[in-house]
Amino acid sequence: MLLKTIAIVGPGGSVGTAIISALLNDSQFQITALVRPTSNFSPPASDRIRTIATDFEDRTSLIHALRNQDAVVCCVPGGATRFGPQKLLIDAAIEAGVKLFFASEFVSNILSPNYQLFPTEFVGDKVRVREYLAEKAAAGQIAYTALNGGPFFDMWLSKGVAGFDIPARKATIYGSGNNLSCWTPLPTIASAAVKMLQNPNTILNRAIFISGVRGLTQKAILAALEAETGQKFSVEHVDVRKIREEALVALREGDVRKATRGLTINSQFNEDDSVANFWDRVENEVVGVRAVDVREAVGDFLRTR
Repeated sequence: MLLKTIAIVGPGGSVGTAIISALLNDSQFQITALVRPTSNFSPPASDRIRTIATDFEDRTSLIHALRNQDAVVCCVPGGATRFGPQKLLIDAAIEAGVKLFFASEFVSNILSPNYQLFPTEFVGDKVRVREYLAEKAAAGQIAYTALNGGPFFDMWLSKGVAGFDIPARKATIYGSGNNLSCWTPLPTIASAAVKMLQNPNTILNRAIFISGVRGLTQKAILAALEAETGQKFSVEHVDVRKIREEALVALREGDVRKATRGLTINSQFNEDDSVANFWDRVENEVVGVRAVDVREAVGDFLRTR
């Protein structure tokens, strides 16, 4: 399978922006950014990218927009990945003759019981979308793929989700702080996605797992931050099991925000209930990823802030 024309759905978000930037580094690709008519998306300055406004609720409009596209790369954020609109997009891609549908996952193992606890308002319908794509692929109508590298390392550190307030030199350690996790910087995700499009025959009809940082735990991040900044962090220890219990109560009571936050912390840091370590599934070599140690990843992050 040879892919040259790539349609990006969700080009203005963090993932879409990163993947477009990486695609523009390879002259074999022509890029089409698909946007709503009301979008204010502004593409990078390049003669290899164009923008098409389409009605994502209209099959005919989508088919017209997807004509002559070899692949669709879906970069819509988690909660927006709803089954109805995604099914319409997939069906239109099939009708338009698209060869490959690159699903919007970009998380961890969506088939794990822990992941499926999350409210769909937060994670969307990624499991149902994967199942539908697998059905269509089995029928020979379209091929699919997906990419999962865990949380975006750089974004989690910058936004404090990882438990670190870097400007204030404060750390929140959940549980022991020793739970091994798979995280990947967003630029690494983007470069891996491009490798998949360059060599699609190795990744067809399955999800690819990567991890951009090896030996990652909260305590390893803390040690790296202190070494790179030359300053000690104040540390607060939190009972992650209690957070899990409170999250499950919030889930039953319909408190989506609290449930999502608690389940996220639990999934990454609870040694008794975490699925964040998926190194047994990782195929870095397939997509040209070199995992760096925590100190190097933290240093790179701090230098680019």
